Order: sequence, then structure tokens, then C-alpha cells
Amino acid sequence: MLRDKKTFSIFLLILLFITACATTPGTDTNGVYHRVEKGETLWRIAQTYNCDLDKLAEVNNLSDNRIETGSVLFIPNAASAISIKPATSSHKTDDTIKKQPPETIQKNRASASKNIPDKKSSQSYRPGFIWPVKGKVSSKFGVYKGMRHNGIKISGKEGASILASAGGTIIHSAPIKYYGETIIIKHNSTYSTVYSHLKERVARVGSTVRRGEKIGLLGKEEKTGKTCLHFEIRYKNRAKNPLYYLPK
Repeated sequence: MLRDKKTFSIFLLILLFITACATTPGTDTNGVYHRVEKGETLWRIAQTYNCDLDKLAEVNNLSDNRIETGSVLFIPNAASAISIKPATSSHKTDDTIKKQPPETIQKNRASASKNIPDKKSSQSYRPGFIWPVKGKVSSKFGVYKGMRHNGIKISGKEGASILASAGGTIIHSAPIKYYGETIIIKHNSTYSTVYSHLKERVARVGSTVRRGEKIGLLGKEEKTGKTCLHFEIRYKNRAKNPLYYLPK
């Protein structure tokens, strides 16, 4: 019975992936304006105001996650402007760690372990995504010529390595109609990524992969014959704009 439920969940994810959903953006008149200060990111601003990242970018006509210091963003449905505290980084480079005496390293590790989320909370965290292949974005996310694109296309060299954008478990590794050889990685209970138009699949269903690990080779889109990767980031099975989540 458990296996049947798991199979159905995977089938539902694949079904949502291949189904295009046309949407009509809504208009929000209530909200406030936020001035972007040095060090602030679109993701941090969205978190602070408890605003959907895609909606925030859409309202402000942003095509990716880049924002400039001094620019002004409209925050829909916000009651008042919020001052965002600068983010503090607790990360150290390997060189810094090597220069520290052993007893200091042990104290730092013990202190850091207190901040590690428990297993339950880590089931919905936002992974640190990386680009799955080197190349140029040839097709962006969203509605184009009356059709909705649930991901982006990244042009590159045929046979180039396709990397896992984040660590997780392979839940699909097989061809899908119109998308060719496809791999889907489930990262936790909320996030998953999709990789299509592969020339070859390396990762198998059920296997665990690390971020940056090779999962396949870049192939050609059957319809156009162009070498490109169709890449999606999904949150709770809803396609999100990958450019908001990938590094600049």
C-alpha cells in the first residue's frame, strides 16, 4: 500500500511537470515601497515581508534575482516598511580553519552543531541551488507566445556534464514524451528539480546524489534539434522561476 502511494506521488509530480498551466497575473494595489540597502537580496526581502518570491519579482518586473542598492521595490499587501538587519555570515574558509589550533576548531564545531536544523525542520528548507550546466539561458520562464514555459532552457555544448543543482534522491530517470531523457530529483518535502533533453542519463532511480554530482550528459531538443537543457525548480510541485533561485 505504501509503495502504491509513493508511485502515485511520483506519477503526480511527472503529470504536473508535463502539463502547462496558463495563469493570469493579478493586480495588487495595497502595499508599501521598500528601498534596497547594501547587502540585501531579493530572497531576504521576500522572507522578511513574508511575500512569495515569484510574486515579488513579477510585480516589480524583474527577470531574474538581481536588484541594485538604492532601487525601490513595491511589496504587495505589506502594511508598513520594514528595516532589514544586515545578514551575518558564520562560515569560514578551509584556509581559515586550518590556521586555527585543534581546540578552537572543536569549539567552533560544537557551537555550529547547535544551529543545525533537526530532521523534521530540514524537510522543507530551501536548498542552495547551483547551475546544472555551463551555458547561456536561451529561453526564460513564463508565458511566451501564448504558451507557458515551466522552466528555462540553457544552451551548451553537446555531451557536457549535467550536475545535480542540489543534493537529493532520484525519483525519475526515464524518457518523457516531448522532453526526451529526463531526470527528476527530490530534494526534500517541498523542493524538486527537473532536467530534460539529456543525451544520456547516469543517475538511477532511488540513488542519492550530492550537489554538483554528475547525473547525465547534455543532449538535443527533439523538436528543434538545438542543444539545450530544460531545467525546472519546483516548490510544492509548483514550477518556480529558476533565475530567482540560482546564483547570479
